[in-house]
Amino acid sequence: MTAGTGHRRAAEALAQAAAERFPQATIECLDVLHLAPAWFRTGYNWSYLFLVRHVSGIWRVSYRLLDGWPLYHLLQPLRRWWNLLIVQRFVERLRVEPPDIVLVTHFLPADVCGAGRQAGWLRCPLVVVVTDLHPHRFWLSAPRDALVVSTPQSAQVAIRRGVEQGKIRVLGIPIGKAFGSSIDRRALQQRFQLQPGRQTILVTSGGTTVGQFEEVVEALIALEASLPGRLQLLVVCGEDERTRSRLLTRAGHSPMPVQVFGFVEFMADLMAVSDLIVSKAGGLTVSESLGRGVPLVLYHIIPGQEQLNARYVSAHGAGIIARRPGEVARAVAACIMEPARLETMRRAAHQISHPQAAARIMAEVVEPLVSHG
Repeated sequence: MTAGTGHRRAAEALAQAAAERFPQATIECLDVLHLAPAWFRTGYNWSYLFLVRHVSGIWRVSYRLLDGWPLYHLLQPLRRWWNLLIVQRFVERLRVEPPDIVLVTHFLPADVCGAGRQAGWLRCPLVVVVTDLHPHRFWLSAPRDALVVSTPQSAQVAIRRGVEQGKIRVLGIPIGKAFGSSIDRRALQQRFQLQPGRQTILVTSGGTTVGQFEEVVEALIALEASLPGRLQLLVVCGEDERTRSRLLTRAGHSPMPVQVFGFVEFMADLMAVSDLIVSKAGGLTVSESLGRGVPLVLYHIIPGQEQLNARYVSAHGAGIIARRPGEVARAVAACIMEPARLETMRRAAHQISHPQAAARIMAEVVEPLVSHG
């Protein structure tokens, strides 16, 4: 799904792992929104971004109410009817070209495929891969053969909400193979022309520049006054070209080395050369950072799923929650001035990471289901 890039990145990671595990198989990675009407695609993205940018309180309340049993139970029949109506082309695709197994990384196709299992027009195994650290009820609405979650706490939530324990696997959120591979850090530092005497801070918008992204970058640049010669920034703006253009201009007058990127395919390399990542708390970005063993400073946390992601990372000592630009700068400065603290956070990040999640899902979930199917 394309409201944020996380769900798609997870699906691509699974497709990559499937191609390696099953080289003779035909593997297709579908974005369900591409099979929905154009007005719905536009409205889906626009409405989500509008809510989290301008009326995040409404999003917070909606997330909590729909995660509760009474309202969910009341609205789920209508929600399923609407989902099936909107993605009729996706349903037809599954009917005409029935697959041997389906893996979903978003709750909308999970619900649609679950409806197919109940109605009998989808007969193959269904694997639901939750791409947040908390499984909202929307993820759990469908009959499925396996539910993949990222933490033991998520598994307990799913069990309390009626998912059979034998169908739950705690394997993590799937991330690209590059995020868990070994690297030549010095070669990458030379590639990005990084100064060896400075520590590298990666600042990422998480795909959409929601929140005080530019203000956060400005606050970090201002640290040059109190930490002269200590820091350098790598800034990733995603697909927001206007923000990228403004920050490129700012970087040209910065007392601190600042490199500005738009959408990149080499995020794993940028993370590999970074000592600390400043980011939103999206499930995929968090998982990729942890996979690289890089601690996080999490800012502009969207209520609901991102809030729960951030709390988990913070509770396990792998990140710091900083709600305002000034807090972000202070958190970064504290980590830089306390190397022992930063090293402790690195170890914590490694301990809760799942860099091989995609490969393990193929080996421990998909292969048994296909072979017994």
